[in-house]
Amino acid sequence: MDGPEFTVKKMPAKIIMGIKRRTSNADGRSVEDIPACWQEFLTKNTAAKITNRARTPAMFAVYSEYESDWTGEYSYLIGSEVTKADTIPEGLAVTRIPAQTYAVFKAAGPMPDALLAVWMSVWGTNLPRTYTCDFEWYDARFTRPENKEIDVYVAIHEEELKKLQ
Repeated sequence: MDGPEFTVKKMPAKIIMGIKRRTSNADGRSVEDIPACWQEFLTKNTAAKITNRARTPAMFAVYSEYESDWTGEYSYLIGSEVTKADTIPEGLAVTRIPAQTYAVFKAAGPMPDALLAVWMSVWGTNLPRTYTCDFEWYDARFTRPENKEIDVYVAIHEEELKKLQ
């Protein structure tokens, strides 16, 4: 298996609430849409509107509802984990991440360049992706003034991965 180093991790289901947009890498929209989504999340203090927040002191950027693969349209949501989503505040959306197996990559260094480098290397691999839900996990390591880190979780078919190794 060529490409960057990763670990394999099984994760339980999660419910993420935040703001959501539809975008695409192929036509370049994601280059504008993703930073705009972050800008909106931060300037409108969206985190304060998220109800039933889990204790996880982390932010999530979730890639879901893939039209096809990484070249097609997908939904992008920035938010926080919640314990339940029976009511969704106006202007917010929910993505339910299923329990699944992930290849976990570490983006470390100057951001967003280090993060983009991880995604570009993932796109260039033969990783057996499921295209269900992928996500970035922004915890306390991302808030450091230097040596920032983000974990990138890419949903995979575990049995297919074993055949490649």
